[in-house]
Amino acid sequence: MTTVQKRKILTRISEIESDIEELKRCRVEIAKNGYASATMSSGGGSKSYTHLDLSKITEAISSLTSELKKLRAMLKHNFGEQSIWTNVLIVYDL
Repeated sequence: MTTVQKRKILTRISEIESDIEELKRCRVEIAKNGYASATMSSGGGSKSYTHLDLSKITEAISSLTSELKKLRAMLKHNFGEQSIWTNVLIVYDL
């Protein structure tokens, strides 16, 4: 994986984490205060949710969390390539 690819993945991870936090804030605000609507704005534009959309907010959080896990796995496993240091055998000469 190149440095540019890693940088793009890290940027996307940062965006997703902030979106998840904002969605959670909106969900709590709507559920707690009974507001008619809440607005979330992020790098991808702004979205408005109403009290009836609590399930949609939860679905969006779930979807973003799933994407976040996949991106972190990509960084961890370097796009599925195994490191040569995954299994190191120690050989003793007797």
